[in-house]
Amino acid sequence: MTATYSIPGVYRQSKPRAEGFPRVRTDVAGFVGVAGPHFVGQAVAVDDWKGYVALFHGGHEAPPAGAMLHDALRSFFANGGRRAWVVNVAASIDTERAQVLLNTMLGLADDPKPHGLELLLRQDEVSIVVLPELDALHTVAQPRSDDDDPPGSPCFGACARLGGAGVPAHHRPAPALELQRLYSDEDLLWAQRYVITRLQQARWRWFALFAPPPGLSAEAAVQWRDRLTRGTDGNDVAALYWPWLLQQRSPGEPILRRSPVAAVAGIFSAVDAERGPHAAPANRRIDDAVDLDGVGVDDEANRIVYDAGVNVLRAVPGRGVALWGARTLLWQGDAAGEGGPLVFVNARRCLSAIARTAEVVGRPLVFEPNTALLRIRLHQLMTDYLLRVFATGALMGEQAEEGFFVSVDTVEDSPEGQLVCRIGVALAAPAEFIVFRIGREGGVIERGELA
Repeated sequence: MTATYSIPGVYRQSKPRAEGFPRVRTDVAGFVGVAGPHFVGQAVAVDDWKGYVALFHGGHEAPPAGAMLHDALRSFFANGGRRAWVVNVAASIDTERAQVLLNTMLGLADDPKPHGLELLLRQDEVSIVVLPELDALHTVAQPRSDDDDPPGSPCFGACARLGGAGVPAHHRPAPALELQRLYSDEDLLWAQRYVITRLQQARWRWFALFAPPPGLSAEAAVQWRDRLTRGTDGNDVAALYWPWLLQQRSPGEPILRRSPVAAVAGIFSAVDAERGPHAAPANRRIDDAVDLDGVGVDDEANRIVYDAGVNVLRAVPGRGVALWGARTLLWQGDAAGEGGPLVFVNARRCLSAIARTAEVVGRPLVFEPNTALLRIRLHQLMTDYLLRVFATGALMGEQAEEGFFVSVDTVEDSPEGQLVCRIGVALAAPAEFIVFRIGREGGVIERGELA
């Protein structure tokens, strides 16, 4: 049907999508944390910050004390996040039951129903995993020293309740309140290692974002990364980001120290939506960060941590705080080593998107008659999809044949009742180092570029 126009202006017409071609989203993040009394034990999808506040806080309720989920969702959407699933594991943080909360977050509590991480992983849309409450805080009362007590006694009569300095209880200064991390470094390390192990069970489905504890030096961040990956396999399912950020909810409010993982998840989502998972989620500004957390990241610190596979956040003059790295925990100091292209975040997630799309493409074909026509149809669908992937620049080679292949076995060569389709792709790695060579020869200035 042809549209008619009567008012001058700009009009948009959507091009119809190829029939039967599925779209698999890789920009959806999942968060497990403490969100308050609403939807406890449930997984809820939210598409923007206001929607999250309206659902979980009624637009005016304060977030639970010490919980990180509230600020994490704010940072995710502020940095380009499009859609998130939230699994609320508790109404508040109970310091006396911190280990129970940790087990609930990881889906290990004594509950027959899926909960925490396990409930999150049942949401088919989720591809990015964040657990902000691993960095939750709790309030600890620190007793004041005797030097803080006022001299003498203000009592002019009989005082029934006197302290050690002769001061009534209601006149003595209240203990100083101090925020401390709910979980020790050892608890945090164990939890991160568990998440890696859990995601390896279906390694092409999800990707986790981690950060070391706050306040670590470059050398300490490398040590954390070494401990995290020691004795584990399949570390391409996660990446580590350092250092922490200083963030501000709005002008005039206090500056808060926060983990960078939620902001990084927002950048993942934004890059996926704009360009696709093959583009490196790096060289992007973190919009809600005002500075780094007490760590000066110069070129030497950048070199130390990035050589070890820790992704760096840097304060760049004129640009603010930028994400400056895209390596997975599989990195071992050489991109051409055993890990191959999977040492890079974008290559790993591009392969994940291909694997997930192949699953969705093949699902409608199950139980179809096992004929040559079915094989032709599957070959066409996968070739069409991979041609689109090649056109985005995600694969190497100048011709499509150099970037991928699709092979479908004949009926005679396939096992009884099976259709075997083989896919091969040559993933393009990011250009992390761009070198300009400028020289003078025979009075002529020449310039060369190496990427």
